[in-house]
Amino acid sequence: MSELLKKLNEYLNGLPIQLQDHLHRTAKLGRELSILHEVNEEKVFVSCIAHDIAKKLNNDEILEESIQNKLTISFEEEKSPILMHGPLAAFWLRKKFKCKDQEIIDSVFFHTTGRPYMSQIEKVVFLADKVEPQKVESNPDLLEVLDVCQSDLDLAIFKYLEMKIRQLLNQGVIIHPLAIEARNFYMK
Repeated sequence: MSELLKKLNEYLNGLPIQLQDHLHRTAKLGRELSILHEVNEEKVFVSCIAHDIAKKLNNDEILEESIQNKLTISFEEEKSPILMHGPLAAFWLRKKFKCKDQEIIDSVFFHTTGRPYMSQIEKVVFLADKVEPQKVESNPDLLEVLDVCQSDLDLAIFKYLEMKIRQLLNQGVIIHPLAIEARNFYMK
């Protein structure tokens, strides 16, 4: 795992500083949540550091790279290629960084949309990305989700997805079906 983290940190140095900062804030919150919820801290940390490694590419590049690597692309992902940055990052983790840990790969793959039956690692990574301090500062409505993260990951996922799906509907943009499935699954 330390070799993987070393390679990722070297790669991070070539990313835009704002993206590096986001990855570090996400990893810090991920570590805190993993300790609080007794989830594998090392896997969460690596996943958080890796989750946005494909986000340095623009939409056209994400789509092109996904097609070149024969990744499955849904209608929604074709229309909104940024939705593919998680699956592409997971592919890179496996191929470029030689990661063999499926829990890490899955948590990176699904960090954008969530999904039903997420592992505890996936839940922590998903939420750490969504409510890291800069995002809460930019959108104070996320403070409630951050507060719920302390006690109930499933409810926090539901609250986040409920809020995000409403926002996307109001904006008239594409919503990934996995996000809707995850919202319905985590509804209590």
